Amino acid sequence: MFWQLLFQSEDESYGLYLKPVAGPDEITWRGRLKLSYKIFIKEIKDNRTTELCNSNLVIPPDTKIIYGFGCSKVFKKSVLQNGELIIGVTIKNLEYKEGGFSKAYSPKSIPKNLIDAWKDQLFDYQPADVEFNVQGEKFYACSSILSKRSEYFAKILSGQWSESTVVQGENDDNNENDGNDNVTNDSKIQLKDNLTKNNEISTHQIKHRIEIYEYDSITFSSMLEYLYTNQVIWTNKDNDSIAVGLFRLADQYLLSDLRERAKIRILNELNLSNVSEIMFNLASRYEDLKGPVLKFMAKNFEEINNSQEFKNVLANLVNYPNYNVVLSEIWAEYFKIQRVK
Repeated sequence: MFWQLLFQSEDESYGLYLKPVAGPDEITWRGRLKLSYKIFIKEIKDNRTTELCNSNLVIPPDTKIIYGFGCSKVFKKSVLQNGELIIGVTIKNLEYKEGGFSKAYSPKSIPKNLIDAWKDQLFDYQPADVEFNVQGEKFYACSSILSKRSEYFAKILSGQWSESTVVQGENDDNNENDGNDNVTNDSKIQLKDNLTKNNEISTHQIKHRIEIYEYDSITFSSMLEYLYTNQVIWTNKDNDSIAVGLFRLADQYLLSDLRERAKIRILNELNLSNVSEIMFNLASRYEDLKGPVLKFMAKNFEEINNSQEFKNVLANLVNYPNYNVVLSEIWAEYFKIQRVK
């Protein structure tokens, strides 16, 4: 984690603030509140120490990461005695545990397969040759990068799996068939700024066309951006979370790192409003996600039971075929918690 400690002149006084330098996956302060923070200012003169500021920071977890916290006009300039000024922050490893989840994603170094994919582009440049159509919106990517980053795409683009087809005629001026070109792709993808625009792509260079029906373009493009950069966009243009969609995508396309990051994001975002939908529509199918979501729901079941979101589930049980089984597991966990109390 990186920080700025800001010591600011404010009229006749000074203020002190702690401001995060946001990482690629950070939207709010929530992940950083697994630690506690205290800012301080001391002045030392003639072997005497005067404490000018000593404040513990209390920060709401959903505060946007762009905002700093601290103390404005903490002391007047006139109190300074031209001594040695010590300005600092104390960070302690005291975990913030809203909802009982304390696991955090620890960023790793750049994956080797990403380095290799871009290194190959230096010596053997390949233009975008894969066209993805995501519910009518088209995006383009390089098969060499997709194949390096994902075993799933490597098999699709090589024609080993049935989803795969190679375009004939458009990218072969002589329309010759060497026995390996009668494969065509039925799937499609988007990558925002890293991919070529629709009107800049020559139809002669497209080798694979892939149709994607079950995911929206925003979520799918975020997955593509991850494949190209290892960074993840977690929200859509309305700032709504797309972590659940990315979890499903990563699970389907065998992207274990993205799947783990999305799982942690889902658990960190878990609240009384979204847990019902996540529990009955998602977590029940994934054991590693099911356990912590089940405990959260059982622990807060009295409030969740009266929520509009839970009532929406009850009103549409046809969409939740495992409702009875999941509810019985929630009740079992709920009574277990009550016995402990």
